Amino acid sequence: MSKLVCKDFSVKYFGYDESISCVSTEFSDGINVLFAAKKGGKTTFLKGLAGVVPSTGSLFYDDVDLSTLSLKDRDFQMVFDDYALFSRHSARYNLEYPLKIRKVPKEDRHKRAEEAAALFDLDLMIDAPVYRLNEWHKVSLALCRAYLRGAKVILIDNVFARLDPMTRREAFRRYLPLFAEKGIVIYATDDPQEAEALSGRIKLLSYGYLMQEGSAVDLATKPACLTSFLSFNTYPSVLPLLVNGETGETFGVTLPKGTLISVAESYQGKEVIAGFIPSDFSLSENGFSAIIEAKFHAFDNTIYRLNHEGEGFFAALPDEYGIGEKVSVLPIRLSCLFDSVNQRAIMRY
Repeated sequence: MSKLVCKDFSVKYFGYDESISCVSTEFSDGINVLFAAKKGGKTTFLKGLAGVVPSTGSLFYDDVDLSTLSLKDRDFQMVFDDYALFSRHSARYNLEYPLKIRKVPKEDRHKRAEEAAALFDLDLMIDAPVYRLNEWHKVSLALCRAYLRGAKVILIDNVFARLDPMTRREAFRRYLPLFAEKGIVIYATDDPQEAEALSGRIKLLSYGYLMQEGSAVDLATKPACLTSFLSFNTYPSVLPLLVNGETGETFGVTLPKGTLISVAESYQGKEVIAGFIPSDFSLSENGFSAIIEAKFHAFDNTIYRLNHEGEGFFAALPDEYGIGEKVSVLPIRLSCLFDSVNQRAIMRY
């Protein structure tokens, strides 16, 4: 089994602060998931791995040091989110070009291109120029070219982003499994559902730092940063909270004693970010008032979108209230706490 190992891997653009900061992790055969919110560093990290942009730190493929090798010598294939296709040439030309520059015989190129095109729904469009293809076929072509190329490491950068949600799910379902046997594949996405579907071990980037590795359940219930909590929970909410001993105050209401566990003394008396899920709220006369802005059903629960003094949040309450009504709610627990500056978790789970 092949492995790609990064140690203290960093990328810095034009002498400014590091875009990717000291990432240490490893990728193995099969599909590896790299998750980050938009502008979270996915593309920069992949470019650094491929050698498109300069990087520092160690990068090894099966104990071979790649850090000093050029893009050509690393034998990496990157699928960009803008596809990077030759738009004035045919789909066939785009598929065969990487093979041509590697001296693959012409007949072999034709045969391999046609066989791969059939897998990616391109067999009827293989001689059409790229500018005549729709977005579905452009995505198919970009992925098919990477599949056909057969590099040691394939880097896929959120290639489905330009498709509408329904088409994106269908393309994801049909094409990504084809890469499961293609060596090391690193798939970068900003869709938590895609990340959860592909792997039980997700690598989460936030502002250029590798914050957490684990399953979607780990990222939802034991988040290391605010991005993890907001991305992998259903209807998450964040509210300001003043730390006060073993409890805290939000909107002047004190949470039940013992709610805060293992919070550092340095946060006492300071305002932090509290993360809640809908079941963390309950009706109570001792709570704070909120206006119902929306109501909908999720699974067996009725979820309300509430607003208190401009702060919105979600709560699971009995199905007996209407939009515009006022209710009094109390946070009976909280799911996590985050530093208000760096957004890292500050409460043990």
